[in-house]
Amino acid sequence: MKKIFKYLLMTVVASSTMFYSCDTLELEDLTDPNSLSADLADADLLLNNIQLNFLGAMQDQQANGAQLARISNMRGKVYYNNFSSGTVSGSWGALYSGIMPDLQAIESQNGEENTLAFHLGISKAMAAHILMGIVDAVGDVPWSQANDPVAYPSPGLDDDELVYTEAWNMLDEAETHLNSALGGDDLFYGGDLDKWQKYINTLRLRYHLTTGAWQAALDVDNVIETADDDLYFAYGDQELLPDTRHPWYQSDYTDSGANRYQSTWLMDLMLGGSEQWLAAWAPGPVVAPITDPRRRYYFYRQAYNTPGGLSMIELDVNGQAYAYPDALGIDNTNVTELACSGQVPPVHIEFTPDEDIWCSNAIGYWGRAHGNDEGTPPDGFQRTAVGVYPAGGSYDNQNDFPIYINGSGDFGFPEGQVARGNGGGGSGIWPIYMSSYVKFMKAEASMWLGNTADAASFMRQGMVESIAKVQTMSMVDADADADMFPTSAENTAFIDAIIDEFNNAPLSTEVEIFNGEGYATEKDKMDILGEQYFVALFGGANDAWNFMRRTGYPRTIQRTLSDSDESGLFPRTGTYPSGEVSANPSINQRPDNNTLVFWDNNAINPAN
Repeated sequence: MKKIFKYLLMTVVASSTMFYSCDTLELEDLTDPNSLSADLADADLLLNNIQLNFLGAMQDQQANGAQLARISNMRGKVYYNNFSSGTVSGSWGALYSGIMPDLQAIESQNGEENTLAFHLGISKAMAAHILMGIVDAVGDVPWSQANDPVAYPSPGLDDDELVYTEAWNMLDEAETHLNSALGGDDLFYGGDLDKWQKYINTLRLRYHLTTGAWQAALDVDNVIETADDDLYFAYGDQELLPDTRHPWYQSDYTDSGANRYQSTWLMDLMLGGSEQWLAAWAPGPVVAPITDPRRRYYFYRQAYNTPGGLSMIELDVNGQAYAYPDALGIDNTNVTELACSGQVPPVHIEFTPDEDIWCSNAIGYWGRAHGNDEGTPPDGFQRTAVGVYPAGGSYDNQNDFPIYINGSGDFGFPEGQVARGNGGGGSGIWPIYMSSYVKFMKAEASMWLGNTADAASFMRQGMVESIAKVQTMSMVDADADADMFPTSAENTAFIDAIIDEFNNAPLSTEVEIFNGEGYATEKDKMDILGEQYFVALFGGANDAWNFMRRTGYPRTIQRTLSDSDESGLFPRTGTYPSGEVSANPSINQRPDNNTLVFWDNNAINPAN
């Protein structure tokens, strides 16, 4: 493939997700104005377009999974309202209006010699992946009639299980094409046929895991096993003509500050919890608790102190740690920049584990809780921004215990504000399938089969691979302070602590009710596994929603700021794109999120 097209098509990468978030892509309008007709289109250009549509679909599905799993912040309180205009509008448009017409055009050019076997092989694999994700999200979808708009201007819905089987069949077709392909070029693996085969097998593992064939999932071999096999899209650091930067970097590293809110639940989990930092309070020398070695890579703090949250300082006179502002008697509320800092907690989370993080986190991690629908205050230069992983932003060099220079009034806090060009300039990655994800999938399958020893082994491998992958990103930020990087000993200590917790945890624990909300009496093994899986999924959380519906875990995730009566039931499915419903009389919009996909056993997570 002509590599120049990779560069030229980067002009639409950053806008692909925004384009497909619109609800104007109907199945009967299958002619993409950005694509040429089949008899004129170059197969290489068509394949590039398919790959960019694939990236947009993965971004769309990642957003759903991340918000529902509390990996990223979900703004609205009511679940149905959040997803009522089309849960998979981006994926829907990418597949039906983008990929399938382009795939048909490539097939029409292929000929008996199968000269475009590479193009067809990787395209069918990507299409199968998107199709499974759409079924996961909405259940029954058009398929048998969807690709013939002349004969079927209003294609009807097919049974979701049958469509899932069709996605499996597409994987077989993809493998057949790749087996006869002589090679090619692409935006992900650079034409490596072996890696594309591993991706296909990984999707087969995913299929078995999703449908409950646990042993079959473990039996799939030649999958994405190492970091060298990871499937992701790499961004550049060019800002104009075209803008090749990671979309999250574009959002957070601006002249007006950061525009995204990070999840208070995820930041607290990775920090280790406020109680651990209180335990570090004097007397005695400063001893930081064991925390996740990825947090400085994921999150870039712009402030040392969050209104209403705990912070720590070290006094230069004796090297002891103190809780700030408590030790100095400073009022730490700021209702202008963080309205909740002047409010009492919602009644349904009082005296629960969520009370500590419903408004703010410790030591400057400034985000928002699940379901916070407040307006946007002037906190663009205070809220925590995305870091060097995966967005190519800045590594967080900030000391967790800034030193108070006695008598000077100077706390030595870094300024820390984001700005265009800071850090890696946006040269991050969009994770799609990483080797660490596969290890956690195998850990889950092992748990279903009752093999907790194998689950612990796979979980350890997943954490090792995730941490290693994340820490390679420090090289893109020239200002990253190597003295602040976690050491191999610190990495090992953290992993050992989590695995020990997993091994010592019971298989199951009870759920107690506080103020109408259910909380686990203590973490069990699947809670711990789910937490660590979700941490590893940061930036590519497509499968998190499936995990929650399949297992009902982790039960430790944050509750919504409104009670369950107001927020509604946790979505088992989403809704169809509103534009498709308006244009296609064969599709009726569902009035709620309660329909079960064929594989959903209705496992209930008490966190809702």
